[in-house]
Amino acid sequence: MKKRKEREIKKEMKGTVEELLCFACDDGDLNQVKQLLINNNLQVNLNCENDSGRTPLYIVCENGNIEIVKVLLLMDGKVDINKLSQNGQTSFFIACKNGHIEVVKLLLNDERVNVNIPNDDDQTPLWIACENNQIEIVKMLLNDLRVKINEVDEEGMTPFHIACIIGYIEIVKLLFNNERVDLNKASLKNQTPIYTACFFGHIEIVKYILSSGREVNLNVKDSDGNTAIDIARKRGKFTEEKRAWETEGQYQKRINNCPKIVELLESFERNPNETRFK
Repeated sequence: MKKRKEREIKKEMKGTVEELLCFACDDGDLNQVKQLLINNNLQVNLNCENDSGRTPLYIVCENGNIEIVKVLLLMDGKVDINKLSQNGQTSFFIACKNGHIEVVKLLLNDERVNVNIPNDDDQTPLWIACENNQIEIVKMLLNDLRVKINEVDEEGMTPFHIACIIGYIEIVKLLFNNERVDLNKASLKNQTPIYTACFFGHIEIVKYILSSGREVNLNVKDSDGNTAIDIARKRGKFTEEKRAWETEGQYQKRINNCPKIVELLESFERNPNETRFK
């Protein structure tokens, strides 16, 4: 409410055209955006930033206002589509993060859009879509060959890593069934995606990976010398205390599931085919 009052005061004070454009974009006011562009003979800096460092295009992509996105994209190259906001994100990135499907479709069809520009943490649009469980967005990105699907963040984690860490089974399935995804890529701490699933006790993900028939290396050791089964054994013990960042639910899930994951991995090591065809 306070933010909205501040906007109204600035409007009444006849702010610059650029300020008014940002306000109109934030409000999703298509008519006002068009009027501002017409009244100023299209001589508006469309790459201006508001007080929080967001451009008009970024604002409408963040909010999912596709009609205004269309207007801005038609402005004869006056919009820097790949401009980073103050928080280090492109307009395409924020649309993927927030799950605005139609906006993402529109931007994917614009050859000027760089679909792989990461944020300040080296997380790509695909990475952030996976982290936020944006299933339809992830499907679209995986179908676009321009998208680099094994890019890592500052900790060396791929999109497949983050899906295994959080436990998003549908995202895991999408990535796992894409032949371009590196299933065994290790992070900076030498943790593979299946290792992270074991670490957090995501038994459904471990089951899915083991039963798939695709080759997954279970013998990779992390920086402390632990394999996937080693970490499952350690994390399943009641002596392994609840971490500060774990919720009670996460802790209980891990304590309950890690011993079952150990049994599953031991069974797989004895007879991989039996596990795959169960």
